[in-house]
Amino acid sequence: MASNGECMSEVHEVTLIVENIERSKEFYEDVLGFRQIENPGSRVELDAGGCSIVLEGDFEEEVFAQYNLRKPTGKRGDGLVLELNVDDVEEIYENAVEKGVEILTEPKIMWGRNHFLLEDPDGYVLGIGKSV
Repeated sequence: MASNGECMSEVHEVTLIVENIERSKEFYEDVLGFRQIENPGSRVELDAGGCSIVLEGDFEEEVFAQYNLRKPTGKRGDGLVLELNVDDVEEIYENAVEKGVEILTEPKIMWGRNHFLLEDPDGYVLGIGKSV
């Protein structure tokens, strides 16, 4: 490990295991404005600026076991908040409200950001914000 704290250069991708890949793809494209990069096999890769967000359909139990993972149950996003930087917080907020998305907090200024929280169809919590 580098002693100067520069061992990691960037986040390559964030993978979200989802119950219904088409429903999740529609949410990330239509509500948040992501653009699909690839759709290889059971996954959809979305452009998230410096990294990708990958939507991956549920695996069989055996596949989870190969990676020493447990199949998600219940609300998949428990304990995770994925923070996204956007150009227009209010536009995404209004679009999400219009589409009936679960809004957890209204936009407000906190920690130097105009920011709100919403929940995707699988229960992952997304922070939508912009520095002010």
